[in-house]
Amino acid sequence: MQVLCEKGNDICVLEKDGVEIGRARIVNGEVECWIAPEWRRKGYGTFLLKKTLHQMEISQSETLTAQAYGGEGPFYEKFGFQAVGEGRYRREREKQVNALSIVHDFWEKHLTPGCTALDATAGNGHDTVLLCRLAGPTGRVLAMDIQKQAVENTRERLQREHLSAQVIQDSHENIAQYIAPNQLDAAVFNLGYLPGGAHDFFTVPARSIPAMDTALSLLKPGGILTVCAYSGKLQGTHERDAVLEWANRLGSEYDVKTETFETRSGLPPIAVCVRKNLR
Repeated sequence: MQVLCEKGNDICVLEKDGVEIGRARIVNGEVECWIAPEWRRKGYGTFLLKKTLHQMEISQSETLTAQAYGGEGPFYEKFGFQAVGEGRYRREREKQVNALSIVHDFWEKHLTPGCTALDATAGNGHDTVLLCRLAGPTGRVLAMDIQKQAVENTRERLQREHLSAQVIQDSHENIAQYIAPNQLDAAVFNLGYLPGGAHDFFTVPARSIPAMDTALSLLKPGGILTVCAYSGKLQGTHERDAVLEWANRLGSEYDVKTETFETRSGLPPIAVCVRKNLR
């Protein structure tokens, strides 16, 4: 028994003794799995779909849907699918909890259309894009980065996504030149070096900590500030520790939550989420 994958057609064929007895297809997250009637309820469908998911490198991080035309529901449930109505089954992707997912959830909880948001470390523009979507067409998003390559990357990403933001090549030390006090709903900092860029150019606490203090002073009541800080090497660990010290000394004017992932191996990034109290 063997499974032959025709990757160009996103199809895997199950053969037994040279005869096709089933095939599975996964296109745009939609799963189809068929087994010849005489070979059903013998484990061949399970074997085929397992092989198909493996050979097509479909991981638990991907959302899949399937249509059950007869009694296939229990079959799909073996693979983590759940009924969503009218014979439709869905397997939600496994959400990974890390520093980025924590701060992104924090933004989504507190930001509404029309808000003013600052990406103080634009990098390649990923956070800027999400802030633009949360702010909507009536909001205002500023993205800053001291590196020319980061500014170009961010502008190109925004253009591809058909989004608009004010992208500025400048140090985040100068935030106050672009935003008036009490006008900022969110400020986000993603500290470290430019992904895909040179590792010898990176943020340093002597600049990032004062910039974070400035951003706090510009927040509206109820405004938020988040920081992702990367560990690793002497510089990264030094800045991470400086961020934690900064968060610990914030007064009662702010609600502060930190996640350091101490139980995880390696040196994962930490997340700090700050909300300015309403009074």
